[in-house]
Amino acid sequence: MAKKGTYYLGRVIKLGTLDQAMLMHAMLNPSPYKSRGNAWTIIDCKRYRSGQQDFIFGRLSKYVPEGEVTVIDEEKRQERQQREPNLQVASSPFIYVPSHSGIAFLNVYGHIEQKTFMAIFAGIIEETYRGFFVECHIELVSDLKSFAAKLNALEKIFQIRAKVFPPNPLFGPLWEPLKEYLISRNTGTMSITEDAPDCQSIDTDIQNIVQQAADQIEENAYFTNERIPIGDAAILMAADGYGIGAVRGIYEDEIIVVKTSETAKNFSFDKNPAPHELYEKVLSILIEIEKNRHMQH
Repeated sequence: MAKKGTYYLGRVIKLGTLDQAMLMHAMLNPSPYKSRGNAWTIIDCKRYRSGQQDFIFGRLSKYVPEGEVTVIDEEKRQERQQREPNLQVASSPFIYVPSHSGIAFLNVYGHIEQKTFMAIFAGIIEETYRGFFVECHIELVSDLKSFAAKLNALEKIFQIRAKVFPPNPLFGPLWEPLKEYLISRNTGTMSITEDAPDCQSIDTDIQNIVQQAADQIEENAYFTNERIPIGDAAILMAADGYGIGAVRGIYEDEIIVVKTSETAKNFSFDKNPAPHELYEKVLSILIEIEKNRHMQH
């Protein structure tokens, strides 16, 4: 029976001159990347076609340029160390779906966990172009029901923080005005921090807004005639995979921080997957998110 692991779902953010074609070229033709004594690259990478959709399957690989392995010397009946160049330590399979800017990757505990994969993948893409006017990020897509449940536990909210990027290709109608604002200002990144005065709360309806968004289904969209305040809209935008957000508040006299990244959408799948099977799984989740959140092109 195939061993299963946990995959996380995110979106690839492309800034500067980095576009879809350049991103996919870098995945298929990556430059080696070094970080903290280890070397990294993307291996077994290939572009596939399924129906009308393209996707890329590959593996983010961690290796040691000058590795050593233990071998047995049969004549001396001893073990000894033998040099092994480019010794692989671990690899994480991933799928990239261009039509959603969506990426899903395996969390390899102790070696290639969420933050590591996100940072190293982006580093490889940027290094492939020598960092020349290109910037890449992976931001996780939140499970809105889990995010809403954590927010609803807060008795008081005194800080909202978010950093968001212009969406491409999908956007959520609840935060569409914020998207339009970023585009009109030609803004690549926007950060916002809202702090309440000491011992007071922010006047926000973020808990209800996120809960209503989480309760949406394809046949029943959440709609409000009132424009959602910019701080709340930024949190929604981050939860949809176009940034990072955090809400700080009080629960039972303790300060609690609820982060969009800590309620990331994830699923269980084979650790050594067939590319088309993993793609079908990831695409079905991305389509469900698009329909239930009523996201538009």
